[in-house]
Amino acid sequence: MAKPEAEIRAWLARHRSDIRVMGYGQLMEVYKDMGRPAEVMERYGVATMGGSHAIGHTRMATESAVTTEHSHPFTAAADMCLVHNGSLSNHNNLRRWLRHRGFAFETDNDSEVAARYFAYRLGEGASLAEALEAGLSDLDGFYTFTMGTRDGFAVVRDGIACKPAVLAETDDWVAMASEFRSLANLPGVERAAIWEPEPGRVYTWNLQ
Repeated sequence: MAKPEAEIRAWLARHRSDIRVMGYGQLMEVYKDMGRPAEVMERYGVATMGGSHAIGHTRMATESAVTTEHSHPFTAAADMCLVHNGSLSNHNNLRRWLRHRGFAFETDNDSEVAARYFAYRLGEGASLAEALEAGLSDLDGFYTFTMGTRDGFAVVRDGIACKPAVLAETDDWVAMASEFRSLANLPGVERAAIWEPEPGRVYTWNLQ
């Protein structure tokens, strides 16, 4: 009989602290490694895998150590991951607030704080959109968040929106990136609706 995920992760923390769990759940997989994106994808066979959506983050860290431990995406709940472009100013207070609610942290990265905050909201029963809308009030700083769950993914920028972002959508797909050049070679992009997401607005796409 399969053990619950929380029980397995607790056992690994006690007995195999050398193993880091990047992601967990039933439908989403998380890969973190160093190297050129194409090489990393080939290493794990990511390009040949099927699926409905993917979230990637390819850059050197600026606010913390350059390690896979500190890199995005961050996972904080089953079948959920978050990528963050920006910086939070109240992450230390939020970290203490979340610790009082039973959350443990693996890094000092403010993006992990955001991921665990959204995991807390989702655990309370909030929808993906509701969790991100709550973050607009509780997360102080400048940011663009892209979050994926088993049901879909969402994008939100803070009310000032100083970090760049662009969305593109066709009848077949939707994509988001910091720069259009990352979307320019997608099939059918010449027919896509392309726009800059508005400040303080949550955009969601569901699989149902």
